[in-house]
Amino acid sequence: MGLGLEISFVFDKEEPLWQYLDLRDRCHFDGREGLNLVMTGDGMEDDDRLLCQMERVLHIDLKILDFWNFYEEYIDLEVLRSNLVQLKNALKNQPDFYKKIAYGHDIEEGYLKEKFVEDVNFLIERLDLNIINGAGKVMFVSS
Repeated sequence: MGLGLEISFVFDKEEPLWQYLDLRDRCHFDGREGLNLVMTGDGMEDDDRLLCQMERVLHIDLKILDFWNFYEEYIDLEVLRSNLVQLKNALKNQPDFYKKIAYGHDIEEGYLKEKFVEDVNFLIERLDLNIINGAGKVMFVSS
């Protein structure tokens, strides 16, 4: 898909590259497929942003995933992980949430329906691995 910024996660303790690559390949993760649009989004009004629509539909606070609020600022891994687990549970309870989203670029029927849950699981697993490696914080940066 390749829309929007490419977002990278930088941890306060170096992430073993082999570990990230193994997880990325196993989970078929590509941050340019849509996660970047969830985190950065665009819209005429804030309420139109993909992240804001998802918050309304899923009844969950996703502000910690807002790239613009946390750009190049370290955030606590445990807080982010907890938020992602809440998101995972909300997605489990509302698997058809994407039908209530109006964004365009085939995001709803494409990325949100087909891949978003997998990306959330990937992020949780990646955070878990970095917590085990001793990291405590993560920063969002654009490539």
